[in-house]
Amino acid sequence: MAPKKKKGKKEPELLEPEHDPTWERSVQSGVWERPVTALPDANTWPTWGALRERLLASCKEIRIIESPSVRDAFASELFRLSPPQLRALSLRGSANLRSLVLSPLGSCPALESVDLGSCPSLEYVMVQSATLKTLDLSDCGALTKALIHCPALSNLMVAGCPYLEKAIIWSDALTELDLSGSTKLTHLELHCPALADKKAPDVPRRPAAARPAHAPVASMLRENAKDAAAAAADAREREWRAQRGDSCIPAVHRPMAG
Repeated sequence: MAPKKKKGKKEPELLEPEHDPTWERSVQSGVWERPVTALPDANTWPTWGALRERLLASCKEIRIIESPSVRDAFASELFRLSPPQLRALSLRGSANLRSLVLSPLGSCPALESVDLGSCPSLEYVMVQSATLKTLDLSDCGALTKALIHCPALSNLMVAGCPYLEKAIIWSDALTELDLSGSTKLTHLELHCPALADKKAPDVPRRPAAARPAHAPVASMLRENAKDAAAAAADAREREWRAQRGDSCIPAVHRPMAG
C-alpha cells in the first residue's frame, strides 16, 4: 500500500494593510499637508491606486513644504488628475523638483495660487491656466526657462532667479513685473497689455501684439518638445529609484502566480 502524501501547508491569505486614518480625513477636509510618500501607493496594495486618485482629486488645498518626496512625477500625476476643486498648491522648498508643467489651459479649473518658491533644483516651468492669479517662483536659483500663459495672473514673483535665461509671459491682468535680478536673461517676450511697472535687464525682444492670435508659448513648446520628453523620462527613472530608496510605506511581498 502506497504511503499517503503529506499535505503541504496552506499559504496564509494576504490581508490588506490598515488604512492611514489621515487619508479619509483629508478627503473630508479637502486639505493634504503630508509628504508624497504618505499617500496611498498601489505598489503596497492593488486597490490603493484608486484610493490615491480619490484623495488627490478631492483636494482643495495641497501644501507639501520642504519635502524631498516631491519630484517631477508627482506634479505630473497631480495635473493629469486635474482636481476640479483645487484652489491652492504649495510645493515650496522641494529640493528634488526639477521641472513642472501645468497644461493645457483648462487644467485644474479652480486653481488660483501656485507657490514654487525656494525650490533649489527647479530649472524649467511651464504654466498654462485660465484661472491662476498668483504664481511664486522666487528664489529658484537654478531656474533657466519660464513659460507662463495665464490670462488672469495678477501677481508674479520671480525675484532671486539669477540664472533665468528665457521667459515668455502672457497675462491680461499683470501690472507689475520685476526681473531686475535675472541678469542672464537673453530672451524675453511680454504679452501683458496692462503692464505698467516693469524692471528687467535690457535684452532684445520681439514686438508683442496686445492679444496674439495664438498662445505665445506654442513656439517654445515645439522648441522644447524633445527636451521635455527627455526630462520626463529622466524624472520617471528618478522616481522609480527613489520609491525604493526612501519610501516610508512598508512593502508587501506577494507570491508570483504559478
